[in-house]
Amino acid sequence: MKRPTYTLPSIVKKVFRSGERSLPRTEICSRMEANELNAFLDLDSTALLEKVLQMDQSPVRVASSEAIVELTYQPHQLYDLAYRFLRDTGAPKKLEQIVAELRRQTQFGWNQILRMLQLEKDTRFVQYQGDIRWFLAEWTLGNDQVYEFCRKNAITQVTSRSLIHFLEQEVGIAGDAAFLPVLDDRFRIDGEILYIIVRSEDDIAEEIEEQIGEPAAAEVAVTAEAVASETIANTESVSEAAVSESAQQVLHEEQKEKMKPLITKEEMTMSNAINQQVLEEVQQLLQEAISRLETRQQDMSQEVVAHFQQSNMQAIEVLMKEKHKHEQIVLGIQQVLATSEQQ
Repeated sequence: MKRPTYTLPSIVKKVFRSGERSLPRTEICSRMEANELNAFLDLDSTALLEKVLQMDQSPVRVASSEAIVELTYQPHQLYDLAYRFLRDTGAPKKLEQIVAELRRQTQFGWNQILRMLQLEKDTRFVQYQGDIRWFLAEWTLGNDQVYEFCRKNAITQVTSRSLIHFLEQEVGIAGDAAFLPVLDDRFRIDGEILYIIVRSEDDIAEEIEEQIGEPAAAEVAVTAEAVASETIANTESVSEAAVSESAQQVLHEEQKEKMKPLITKEEMTMSNAINQQVLEEVQQLLQEAISRLETRQQDMSQEVVAHFQQSNMQAIEVLMKEKHKHEQIVLGIQQVLATSEQQ
């Protein structure tokens, strides 16, 4: 059974609570077992702790008493800057990405940062086995929640366009939760498709087993489309303004016609000409806005594939929110165009 599992040093670090600098060995082992941190490992809590204590860059060491274990972390501004970098970006980062950012923010050289920044010793940073990126210990993991929701609701397919909406609105996954399907044998990635695999050891409803006849697979396409922020802002501004102005103009002209029962033939002709000109200008502006949005949509796929290959679900989530907003704008524009063409 394969599940996203913390590295051994990260398991020990997760045991320590904020402000704690040392703990009895028995308490560390008890907390590991209570939180099932070593549930998917072949090591019991005592053996795991001993293994971590013997590591070169161990986050803990034996204190003056053999019965007490203390943290080896020593505060330094580089650790705080690294923590803020991950917290502000909201995404896990490789060590070289963190070092590059700290190099930009400080006067330290690359090798100096590598020597001083031992994230293995800081309890705020954790890693998962099989993933070289660093996560914040405060972030949660959403794999179980996603899997259980799909199994409970017998979901067999989720389109790529609705993946992020599905995770947020239907599953209710937390905003700071990481989703790591690559490290979980309940999920399988094939190209741009993520399969959710229900295994026989799970408690599957009998009626679902009879219908499917084999482990169920819920397909979740994990493509999304990136958006250039400046283009998005400009396009949204034009689109939303056009929708609002066109709708108000149509309603305003309709009300004016109803309130003026007695008008001359010349006034009627002039009014119709003005209305037609306004509608044509609005329609042209709306068509241009749709065209710009569609062009941008076509340019997104390569950026999304890059994020998917890096398992950067947080970045894909942000991009999907932007994409969903654009789709709503396009829908509004199309509705206004349909209304104006009917009149």
